[in-house]
Amino acid sequence: MPAFYFDTHRGNDITIDDEGIELADRVAVEKLALESLAQAILDDARKHRTGVTKIEVRDAASQIVLRASAAVSIECLGP
Repeated sequence: MPAFYFDTHRGNDITIDDEGIELADRVAVEKLALESLAQAILDDARKHRTGVTKIEVRDAASQIVLRASAAVSIECLGP
């Protein structure tokens, strides 16, 4: 099985995945990218951080093969 690396981008902060994980197919890569993105958003919520979060997935040759991203914002609409 090929190895994939899931790097997390939060604004100017980047966490590089040096370990990677072997996954069977593209569907498994997409699922883990979404799960990683969701976990990163939950981690940010606990720290009251908003903004754009991205997961970039690299293959063993360090080529980006997939990107998942989300923007989180808070709007105060009242007193």
